[in-house]
Amino acid sequence: MYTYTKNTKNTSVVLVGNLFDDIWIKTKNSGSIDAFIPNVVDYYTSLSTYQIFPANNRFIKFHIKACAHAFVLLSSANNLQSPDFYEICIGGGSNTKIFLRVRRNGSKVPVDYPFCVSGLLSCSEHKTFIVNWEVSGRITLTVETGIVLDWTDTSPIPIKGVGLMTGWGSDGLWIVEHSSLFTGYYCGVTGSYGNMTLLFTRINSSVIDCALECTLSEACLGINFHHKTKECQFVAGGQPVIKSVAHD
Repeated sequence: MYTYTKNTKNTSVVLVGNLFDDIWIKTKNSGSIDAFIPNVVDYYTSLSTYQIFPANNRFIKFHIKACAHAFVLLSSANNLQSPDFYEICIGGGSNTKIFLRVRRNGSKVPVDYPFCVSGLLSCSEHKTFIVNWEVSGRITLTVETGIVLDWTDTSPIPIKGVGLMTGWGSDGLWIVEHSSLFTGYYCGVTGSYGNMTLLFTRINSSVIDCALECTLSEACLGINFHHKTKECQFVAGGQPVIKSVAHD
């Protein structure tokens, strides 16, 4: 798959001035899963899949709508496949606590640090959070009212990948902020596509013709192009950018 997204005046998801995008990601209830489960990383959605790399700036800002149990994984591997990680559970204990858990060196039982903070999540509206981590090992979680978690690891794990998950009965709708490219375009992102409302599709097209036709249309936000089938999908503007993955 080939994904191309252009800046247009009729959408609020690509801001030309700041070159920031809001990417919407849905996570289903993973069940009774957390860092105490050996293969917990398999249940996380890696942001690297969506070409989002918060580790480059050592922070992530997101908005989440979930009733409880929203998880952020800070991993020592880009694809999250590592036994060394931090897990932050927001809204644990029926939305009454934050849990910071640490797994390192393949330990079977993580170190668990609970913080009593109630009502951080909402079933009906998005709540804003910023997770920040420093080279010194300091990890903070900030909400609109200020810092609600502040902890320092004396033996810091180097963070390379970030993952998202919801569980214990909760689904989640995340809006993740991240920097786009210089031009505000995504080009040639293999395996990633806009899972969004389409204007129309065209068969037996070239990617150049497909991109040019979209550029000339004010209603077109971008294209999905499948190199094998030569199918070109024209994505409609005026909607949130929701990225999905197709490994073919």
